[in-house]
Parts: sequence; C-alpha cells; structure tokens
Amino acid sequence: MGRRRKPWAPGDVNRLVKMRRDGKTWREIGAALGKPHISCARYWREVLGYECINVEAEGGND
Repeated sequence: MGRRRKPWAPGDVNRLVKMRRDGKTWREIGAALGKPHISCARYWREVLGYECINVEAEGGND
C-alpha cells in the first residue's frame, strides 16, 4: 500500500480547476501552486475524476 495522499487546501483545488479550464498547462499550474506539475495532473485525474485534456500549447500529453 502506498503513502496516504496529503489533502489539498480548497483554494488550491479551485485554482487548479480554474487554471486548467482556462487552458493553462500542467507546468504553469504546478508553478502557480508551488507543487510538482505531475502531482497536479494526478490530482485532477485520480481525486477529482476529470479526464486529462490536452491543451493546444502543450502539443500533447504532459
């Protein structure tokens, strides 16, 4: 069994959702939240249950 996931502050979750819907990349979101970009993508997918969508600026999966 892996480590327990640290809970995110509600404000960070709201920023994550808003920034992603605004078309920001995972790297931009991670930098703004002070978290690794992969953690942001994983939280989006595994905790919030959203599909990973590609943003044109990324040119693919990130």
